[in-house]
Amino acid sequence: MKCYLIILILFCCLLNTVFGQSRKATIDSLVKFGVITAKQRPALQKESRYAGHTQDRIAVLWGLESIMLQKRFHINPHKIGFFSYDLEHPNDKSQDSINRSLRTLLEKIKRAGLLTDRVYTYALKSIDTGRYAADVQMLGHLTEMSARLELLAPNKLLPFAQDLHKSGIVDDSSFMRLERDINNDKIESAFRLNDYCRLDKVFDLSKYPDDPDIWLEQIHQDIASIVPGLNFTNFSYTTIRDTSFTIPGVRFKVRLVCNGKIYKHTSLVFDTFKNKQEKISPKDIFVEDFYRIFNKVLTDQQSPLRLHSIMFSSGGTPNDHFRPFALIALNAEQAEIFMKEANYSYMSVSLDRYDTTLTSAKIDATVAQWRKIGLFAHLSNAQISKAIDDAEADDPFSMDRLLTNFPGVVYPLDSSFMSPKHPYVNLLNHLAKITHGAFVPTKISQRKINGRVKLQYLSKGKIHSHTFRTANGWFDPGFPAFIKNLGDENSLPGKFYNLKYSNDVIYLTKQQHDEAMSHNLLDLQRE
Repeated sequence: MKCYLIILILFCCLLNTVFGQSRKATIDSLVKFGVITAKQRPALQKESRYAGHTQDRIAVLWGLESIMLQKRFHINPHKIGFFSYDLEHPNDKSQDSINRSLRTLLEKIKRAGLLTDRVYTYALKSIDTGRYAADVQMLGHLTEMSARLELLAPNKLLPFAQDLHKSGIVDDSSFMRLERDINNDKIESAFRLNDYCRLDKVFDLSKYPDDPDIWLEQIHQDIASIVPGLNFTNFSYTTIRDTSFTIPGVRFKVRLVCNGKIYKHTSLVFDTFKNKQEKISPKDIFVEDFYRIFNKVLTDQQSPLRLHSIMFSSGGTPNDHFRPFALIALNAEQAEIFMKEANYSYMSVSLDRYDTTLTSAKIDATVAQWRKIGLFAHLSNAQISKAIDDAEADDPFSMDRLLTNFPGVVYPLDSSFMSPKHPYVNLLNHLAKITHGAFVPTKISQRKINGRVKLQYLSKGKIHSHTFRTANGWFDPGFPAFIKNLGDENSLPGKFYNLKYSNDVIYLTKQQHDEAMSHNLLDLQRE
């Protein structure tokens, strides 16, 4: 065993040595052909290490772009994250001069062995069309294009294409076409793979009108066309203002009728950016979660399929902007294909439920039972009606999640510990609120003692205290026991329970707990 370990260590050392020497030789070529000076060699060696074990020429290109970025804009690219080259477009005379300089630089980089013929040809065309206003902008494109096309090379892309074919995501005739196009280097963006997949649809948001009275229904009609049996009528929507974020936004609550049943869905939050006509355009918002209303229909139909949003990891061509997006219908086994590490380098899909038990009928019956056992006794009829409507429009990832639509029923534990001051005081106050008068702690305080945190409060004439090892409750091994024993310690008629699929806590009387367990109304963590 020891012998194998030594051999493995020696092999890794040899691999790193060869890897380093190869990258060093590439950098030496840049000095030789005058792309950088000898003084810049150490800086480029350092910057190229940030790219990790990427192919040498791509790592060096990345480092070269980083050096030029620091030189031109005086910024550290490792600290700013995403950077956009928003450069002023020069006049024709200046552009001609820039283009001559860029051609010279491109030729030197090519001679240094950093570019394939394909990347060089594309870059030359981009120079001729005046795409670049500066050398650093061209370097950024060379790096992105080299990395993207390397990932889409036949020896790497074909195994993924074969997985798509074997799983039935791509049919026989489309696979023959895809295989031919891969071998002929015609796939220049992972987004192009949509053209070969079954039950897949690409949405170009620039082709929809700006008026939500028109495009909202139109885009839902287009989504419904992906899978047979999703045709709908009686489409309507309302906008809901959302102030839960720093920048206020809006949500669209959609309502439609499919197969004689009403379905609802509330979208993610959108910024309230409006065009000149005071309309919200689909081009300016995130619309990719609209499909989830149809997953509710598919669940009710007991279909093995679910719709997913597709995300692409290998970049895009100049024609791929944020405007197009794609949806695909998959069964559970097909969805697993995109979870393989080698495959999600190209495409990954949204996580969506394949549980066929959480139907609309099951949700309606469970909500009715929650109401029957008194979970909503503190709410008015109007509040309950609104909460039920919100729950019906929510994404039913679990029954636990639907409870969050009913005010004062559950409390998310992490909310307290996001408070920098007195998180345990905040926690206790909120836990008291969801008991609706059963737990009324007073004189609540917390203070640090020898690196720990002591919580103290008065309840029913008795002083209670608990010492935590940390200010962050979820890191304290005694925290679950504190929550579990809080009811008994304070002689409450009920206890606090953690929901299984969330970080939320619910308070239940013994009768409520027994009813919930016997009728399978809640998923609680095991004690």
